[in-house]
Amino acid sequence: MREYKNFKEIERDLKLLKLQKEIDKEMILLSYNQTKESLSPKRILKSAAGSIFKNALILKGATTILGYIGDKWK
Repeated sequence: MREYKNFKEIERDLKLLKLQKEIDKEMILLSYNQTKESLSPKRILKSAAGSIFKNALILKGATTILGYIGDKWK
């Protein structure tokens, strides 16, 4: 526990705590808005479509490579 020597120190710490409280509140609001945006249907569909496209490209590339290797072994 901190011991204060005068009221000026107490007032300074109270101001700091008030500012920290405002910063924390803004951080929570920012985090909430980012989460809300990331869970929007548009964002979810865009992310899913990107994943499907990426996986399709990987599968096509793997199939091509494996087919090429399979032809070499014949």
